[in-house]
Amino acid sequence: MDAARKIRAELVAAEIRVKLDERDGISPGFKFNDWEMRGVPLRIELGPKDVAKGSVVLARRDRPGKEGKSFVPQAGLADAVKTMLVEIQQALFDRALAFRKSNTAEPKDYGEFKAAVERGFALAHWCGSEDCEVKIKEETKATMRCIPLEQSGEPGKCIFCSQGSKEKAIFAKAY
Repeated sequence: MDAARKIRAELVAAEIRVKLDERDGISPGFKFNDWEMRGVPLRIELGPKDVAKGSVVLARRDRPGKEGKSFVPQAGLADAVKTMLVEIQQALFDRALAFRKSNTAEPKDYGEFKAAVERGFALAHWCGSEDCEVKIKEETKATMRCIPLEQSGEPGKCIFCSQGSKEKAIFAKAY
């Protein structure tokens, strides 16, 4: 455990939050699963053979199995961890953005709007009226999620009441 404590101290000095799991009587598989369920993005595995080789195993949560594991020398570990955390953050962001884009429709009428919120997100003109928002929620169980900051600037008609609209909003059901 001295090697693990030394590595932890080096990572903490590099301003990386670290939790050393020193629980006895629990299998490594249980520990791995426990930390994954807590949402830890990167696990550092250090066994006796790794200590002898002067390396560690980095296991990414966003890439399960062997694909997400890499062997890294203990020297320069802090830089490798920082780099990998940036890569994980970017990969998660890219995946979420791709999911949002593939599940967002721009309906032309209220019928298409209803179908769109059944499948995912609907980006549609909205007049800004609380009454329209309430009625949309009553009929579709969808609520307005946000008004995107980036707007095309094109005027349109509210998807529900057909009144003039200056901006679009994203609607979706809660799950």
